[in-house]
Amino acid sequence: MTVVAVATERRLRPPVADSLTGLGPMLRLVLRRNRVRLVVWWVVLAGLFAYVGTYYTSLFTTQAALNDFAALSNTPSIKALTGLAATPNTLGGAVWTKIWMTCALSLAFGVVFLVTRSGRADEEVGRTELLRSRMLGRHAYSVASWLVDAGLCVAVGAGIALASAAVGLDPAGAGVAGSLVVGASVTGVGLMALGVGAVANQVAGTSRGANALGSAVIGAFYVLRMVGDLGDGRLTWVSPIGWAQEMQPWGANRWWPLVLLVVLAAVLLAAAARLEARRDLGAGLLPERPGPAGAPVRYTSPLGLALRLQRGPVIGWSATIVLTALLFGSVVQSMTTLLSDAGSTATAIIGGSSVNALLAMLGMIIAMVTTVFALQSAASLRGDEASGILEPQLAGAVSRTSWAVQRLLIPAVGAAVLLLVGGAGMGASYGAAVHDAGQTGRLALAALAYWPAVMVLVGVAVALFGWVPRLAVPLTWGVLSAMWFVVLIGDALHLPAWLLDVLPFSATPHLPLVPLTWTPLVVLTLVAAGLVWTGLDRFGRRDVQTG
Repeated sequence: MTVVAVATERRLRPPVADSLTGLGPMLRLVLRRNRVRLVVWWVVLAGLFAYVGTYYTSLFTTQAALNDFAALSNTPSIKALTGLAATPNTLGGAVWTKIWMTCALSLAFGVVFLVTRSGRADEEVGRTELLRSRMLGRHAYSVASWLVDAGLCVAVGAGIALASAAVGLDPAGAGVAGSLVVGASVTGVGLMALGVGAVANQVAGTSRGANALGSAVIGAFYVLRMVGDLGDGRLTWVSPIGWAQEMQPWGANRWWPLVLLVVLAAVLLAAAARLEARRDLGAGLLPERPGPAGAPVRYTSPLGLALRLQRGPVIGWSATIVLTALLFGSVVQSMTTLLSDAGSTATAIIGGSSVNALLAMLGMIIAMVTTVFALQSAASLRGDEASGILEPQLAGAVSRTSWAVQRLLIPAVGAAVLLLVGGAGMGASYGAAVHDAGQTGRLALAALAYWPAVMVLVGVAVALFGWVPRLAVPLTWGVLSAMWFVVLIGDALHLPAWLLDVLPFSATPHLPLVPLTWTPLVVLTLVAAGLVWTGLDRFGRRDVQTG
């Protein structure tokens, strides 16, 4: 590049102040559009931490109970899922083990989705271009979104710190240092996710791609932390989630890992701003590849096309299920003695002190992970309708019902296969440890028992798609989040028996802990079929709603 060209580029590049013109109105716009989401995220995460803290205060009334819980939390499976608290035999350490990772990861994924909503998604529908047609700087809308999301991270961390101090998780005479550190650690994970989401919005060309890329990076950080905690701890320091974990509330109470997280977030946001200044509006850093000149005949059917579009998630979730199942099965035998010694503490945590209780709990987790895949596939019906992919397909000799039924074969059949594979993988790994090959088929069938429960949630997604299409996706994920909370912290919710009887995953027989009963499975299957029929019938009668 010549000297003249460089000078010309510098003259054409707008000053930083000009690129932020209109920041104030954009802040108000972002707050106005996301006010409900922001309040919900804060209430759920801060309230969840407060609720678990209150419940554990009443549950662990003796040091012996805390010592039993600490022994359980120091097993490979628990360390892999939640990490290991700095002081697991204290009340604060027990609450950290139970809920910290859930709060931190929920905030991280939530921030990625919020960034995409005001970033790549608005570019797709043309809202950003419309806003920039007025006196608006290039970075004003993005920076406004980043500031609001950063405020959410700080607010959630502050809420958790206040809840921790109010419940009394800090040891007597230690002040509130541990509460402040635990809140700051969650804030740090959220800020890191903000930077990841901002860069993903510049790299990907679609909102779906940005969400997938951001979520994949967060997931990779979680896996690195998992491997590090199961090993010598080195990979824990490679993961930013590991940095937050190593702040060690109620232990070392370190603050300097928070500085690392803030610096990483600042670097990622600076990189995102630089990329935004150089790329074309509506285009990602990675250009979309042109498709082949011809396509197989199978792509002309809704099922064939959907399989092609969803092959990435199908492969990714299959690998996740297999790895998770093998990990679960490999640590079951090592926990047998601990479960027996823990007694009532184990019963409070996993619903029993036997190996079958642990296998039942791990099988339910595999079913919940499978449900995420099934709902992601079912929610794509609304995604294809909103993006306009549906209308060209309906222009051919395909009815709405036929299109939807073919698409629903993917979550229906895929969920059954993943449950069988997950249960068989856990059974094979556990069976190899106890020299019992029969565990493979036994646990495969135990996991398959959750298929009606998975399909009930798919039915809810289809019913929402038919009746309230514009709200279908957020409501679907909201229902799943509620189910996750029941599974993860059901012991702290004190839900009445009649309510548990109607919740899909609670109503399902928890094999192999209890005997198989067919009545709840048949009822759940009928409920799922009714929900699917209701949604498809309504979809066949309403207008196609794009955007």
